[in-house]
Amino acid sequence: MNVGTLKTSPGTSVVSWKDGKRQIRAALKAAGVRATGTFRPRRENRGEYLLAVEGGHARAPRKPGAQITIQAAKVISVDHLTADQLAAILAQG
Repeated sequence: MNVGTLKTSPGTSVVSWKDGKRQIRAALKAAGVRATGTFRPRRENRGEYLLAVEGGHARAPRKPGAQITIQAAKVISVDHLTADQLAAILAQG
C-alpha cells in the first residue's frame, strides 16, 4: 500500500535524513497509520528509511520521488509451522 512520495528537502536536490523522517511520519498520519517504533538507524542502511507500524512496517528509498510503502507482516502461530520450520527456529537458539 502506497501512502505518498518523498519530496526534496528545502534548498537542496536530495532528501535529508531528518526531513525524510518528517515526511514519512506526516504521510502515515494522513493515511491513518500509527507508528509503533522508531526509524532504523541510518548507519545500518543510509539509502533507505524503515519504520515499524501497526501490522508491518513502512519503507521508502532515500531519494526524491520515492514511494512510501507499507508492507504487512505475516503472523502465524506455532500450530501452523511445519516440522522443518520449527526445527530451523529452534536451531537458532
